[in-house]
Amino acid sequence: MRESTFIFKNKERWESVENGEEKSSDELADDFVELVNDLSYAKTNYPSSKLTAYLNSLSSRLYKRIFLGFKQDSNPVAIFWKKDFPLILGHRRHVLWFATGLFLTFCVLGYICSIVEEDFVVGILGSEYVNMTSQNIAEGKPFGVYESESPLLMFMKILTNNLIVGLLVFASGILLSLGSVYYTFTNGIMIGAFFSLFILRGLGLDAIFVIMLHGTFELMGLILECAAGLILGLSFLFPKTLSRKQAFMTGLSESARIYIGAIPFTFMAAVIESFVTYLGRGGIRGSNPTLLVPLGLVFIASWVVVIWYFYVYPNKVKKQYPYHNYLQQFYD
Repeated sequence: MRESTFIFKNKERWESVENGEEKSSDELADDFVELVNDLSYAKTNYPSSKLTAYLNSLSSRLYKRIFLGFKQDSNPVAIFWKKDFPLILGHRRHVLWFATGLFLTFCVLGYICSIVEEDFVVGILGSEYVNMTSQNIAEGKPFGVYESESPLLMFMKILTNNLIVGLLVFASGILLSLGSVYYTFTNGIMIGAFFSLFILRGLGLDAIFVIMLHGTFELMGLILECAAGLILGLSFLFPKTLSRKQAFMTGLSESARIYIGAIPFTFMAAVIESFVTYLGRGGIRGSNPTLLVPLGLVFIASWVVVIWYFYVYPNKVKKQYPYHNYLQQFYD
């Protein structure tokens, strides 16, 4: 179809949208779908025409009118946690699952290497740390490392370290995602080796219970940062139907929001590790029985939050906002 014919055929409908005529929500939704289809057709058949820019602008305006108008009277922080952040995770769930599998694979690899090679753990964690942990285990407080210094000082050190590590994992994704994979590999190997210190001494359940009081949020933060880095690199490598620049800018916006979303969970992990985890320094059998119930509640609650908010809820939000609607927010 010639461009002039295409314009003549749809001009009246476009002017109706441009003039902001009063319509029902269903009619506006139909107009938006038709506009997106028109934009796709124009990009394919008239890529150098000003018509493409016009339709893109018109689609953006209609999108705001339908989907974003309510934001003016809403709390942007609440919207981020209730919609924006989980919506990105929902539409990027394949990357999130891949990052999860990648991280767990590296953890298992670190554990296997610790079994095969006796000096592997020492090489990864250092002889001083391994000797200290072995001594704590012999003294009946296998997780005594968590009470080795004042909680406040420990909190500052842990939070600073985890934020730096998270930033490296995320930002290194600019290197075509390879940097994020590398830092996820090094952290996964280290965590697998760390758990092997306790599993090989018959303290596997104790380690999972005590360490994952804070580790659930901490490791989820690392997975999110890995996913953010992967999106950053893959958006440039595989632009799909978008231009490479447009795909990269979309990926940058998505990945930055995921990284920002990971920060509060990194913060909560540091709080729990510094002020709560040390209460279980004796493990399940060696800790004060009266503390096991509140510690158990923290353990269960952290897992429920992670599974529901990062893997279940995003799928529900995603179904409310089709991909072309979701993608439009990155063109504004």
